[in-house]
Amino acid sequence: MQKWVHSTIASVFAWAGNIYDLLIITYVYTDLSTCLGVNTVTGTLLFALGLIFRVIGGYVFGRIADMRGRKIVLNIGTAGYASFQAMLAFAPNVYVLLLARALQGLFMGAQWTAGTVIAYENAPPSMRGLINGIVQAGYGLGYALTGLAYLYLHEDWRLFLLTGALPLILIPYIITKVSDVTTFTEKKKITVKPYLSVIIRSTIVIAGMFFSYYSIFAVYPEFLSSIGISDKLVGVLMTVSNIALGISFIVFGRASDVISKRSLIIVGVIGEMIGLPLMLDIIHGYVALGLMIYTISTGFWPLAPLLIVESVPIEARGAMTGLTYNLGSIIGGIGSITMGYLVTLYGIRSTSQWGMIMGYASLLIVFLTLITWHQAGNKVKSNL
Repeated sequence: MQKWVHSTIASVFAWAGNIYDLLIITYVYTDLSTCLGVNTVTGTLLFALGLIFRVIGGYVFGRIADMRGRKIVLNIGTAGYASFQAMLAFAPNVYVLLLARALQGLFMGAQWTAGTVIAYENAPPSMRGLINGIVQAGYGLGYALTGLAYLYLHEDWRLFLLTGALPLILIPYIITKVSDVTTFTEKKKITVKPYLSVIIRSTIVIAGMFFSYYSIFAVYPEFLSSIGISDKLVGVLMTVSNIALGISFIVFGRASDVISKRSLIIVGVIGEMIGLPLMLDIIHGYVALGLMIYTISTGFWPLAPLLIVESVPIEARGAMTGLTYNLGSIIGGIGSITMGYLVTLYGIRSTSQWGMIMGYASLLIVFLTLITWHQAGNKVKSNL
């Protein structure tokens, strides 16, 4: 089996585990409240910490990946986030929960940065868009698995959280089968200034898509329950929609090998705008349809990191990709905290109204950034 296949497999499942551990906490807010006294604001803070600390881990470990190689960071990141997930499962109080989540976020950032870049660098040039889409489809796989696990383990929240430690079994595979495409020895000095425009604008695009998504999905399972959907049906909806999301990642990724990335992202943003009022039950009776439209449209996500990966030299690729993507995650974290505070004040059913406001505002910023992209004189026009 060719080495790019191994790097792709490892990156997909490590990223799926990463997302599984990031999002699994959103299913157990009620249990955490009952057993540990965690309110909705603290619950969404737990979710946000996983995003906020990713930016530190993404940049710091990204620099290490640029100097020492992607493989070692992929190993460290995967082992780290899975181990701290086990700590979350056995946490005796809210303070241990917060500490474990923050440390977990560091390693989540490390894994995504190294996994995305090593798969891209190992992929045949003609397939890089497709391979990146397949890797990022790990997001849909991971989220779908949270729904599937919740179907069977919703009555034991600690065991449910403990399943997030399973990515530890990937470590032997990564050690024995995955390899870097180049030898990392001498650290060359890279000037960021020529890439500053694309870094800023790519960060805006990533931040906007995260803010819209995480401000809603940080409380979405709880919102679905509040409008009368059973726990089992919530699990089914999250599983099916995220399988569709994973497939959409692959489709968008493959399309990006032949179609303008900017155009594809614009199409995805418009699709999300169409799905929002349906999935938030503003237009009653079409929640499942709206959820499917929104998640399928979210398939443009893998294209945003490529704006950086394809724009900076290999010596800075890990650090710059990790910084940009995970800086966007911080904005997503702010969105989730804000939503948690608002629903605490106005009730979980107010997710509909706040989700529309926060979702449309952030997506409009993304849309305007994309349609004015070339006017900013970016150096990656050929890739867009």
